[in-house]
Amino acid sequence: MMGVLLAHNKLSWGVNELGGIARALTEGRGFSSAFHDASGPTAWFAPAYPALLACIFKVFGTETSASLIVAVLLNVTFASLTSWVLVQLGREQLHETAGVAAGWAWAAAPPLLVMPWLPWETCLSALAFAFGLMTTLRLRDTNSLQQWTWCGVTWGSAALVNPAIVAPLPALALCALVPGRRWKGPVIMIVVCILCILPWAGRNFWVFGHIVPVRSNFWPELYFGNVDFSLHPLGTSMFYQREGEALFVADMKGRAINFVRSNPGVFCRLTEKRVFAFWTQPQQLWPYPWILLLATFGGFVECVRRGKRWMEFLSVLLLYPPLYYVTHAFTRFRYPIEPLMYLLAAYCFCELWAAIFKPKSTAGQRGCESLG
Repeated sequence: MMGVLLAHNKLSWGVNELGGIARALTEGRGFSSAFHDASGPTAWFAPAYPALLACIFKVFGTETSASLIVAVLLNVTFASLTSWVLVQLGREQLHETAGVAAGWAWAAAPPLLVMPWLPWETCLSALAFAFGLMTTLRLRDTNSLQQWTWCGVTWGSAALVNPAIVAPLPALALCALVPGRRWKGPVIMIVVCILCILPWAGRNFWVFGHIVPVRSNFWPELYFGNVDFSLHPLGTSMFYQREGEALFVADMKGRAINFVRSNPGVFCRLTEKRVFAFWTQPQQLWPYPWILLLATFGGFVECVRRGKRWMEFLSVLLLYPPLYYVTHAFTRFRYPIEPLMYLLAAYCFCELWAAIFKPKSTAGQRGCESLG
């Protein structure tokens, strides 16, 4: 597999927008040049992973085979660390067996055979989300403002990797608040998270002249996902390259809003298809996605029945996907929250296993006792 990857090394880096930004950083041109023939500043992507690639390029060469190997190995490391976080998360919030089962299931998951080979932030996003969720769920057991602050740093850092994974944070903060009604902790967490993002948002305001908290690409993606990709910067239209990112995004915003207003029925039908696709991808691996989805639902129901932290889990499952419901439902976009899905699925199977086999063992034990 590594040999095939290296054989297509130039192709892999050549169409990688994050690699283009990293190349610009190593050449001293700043955070820019995400797309072909474009040299202007960009906020199309969050800054953390391109900066990581730039560090790799500095040490191992720009877009070399060695840098590609290092990027892939880092993705494998991120995915492996996610398994460890799942074990901890399961042990703390469900039970030991569910955590271990979730960790092993994640390590053997079909997406793990594909995702690390893509030099993208996907594996790091999953790790950042899982760690942030584990850190937040621990807050009910503490009054320490230091831990609330650390949690804010964790989510602020996660936002600079992939801002979409921070969508459930306000709801998670409220869930952590309820038992003790400690307003100071959640407020500190949210403020610290914002402060972590603020320098990047300030850079974007300085460069573009308007507020861009982390990424600028929502309106273009809304247009591409509902109309077509003919104007995408990766294509041949050169519209982005001529106008620059700020004007391009403003134009795409107007086009996207006009389309939704003029075609509400089409937009609703496309959204319905994306909702279905989001939870049933990848279709090529059927029945794996359906098993994962049904087991996730079963684990969630079991959490509700046994009084586990179901409100926090529900907030993630409800608040993370809407961004993709209205834009794109590609497989890798669900991947960052799949650690939670694997945890719930593992919990479902563990409880099902216990329900099937424990009564038999108990009956057998009682039979032995009566014979004794």
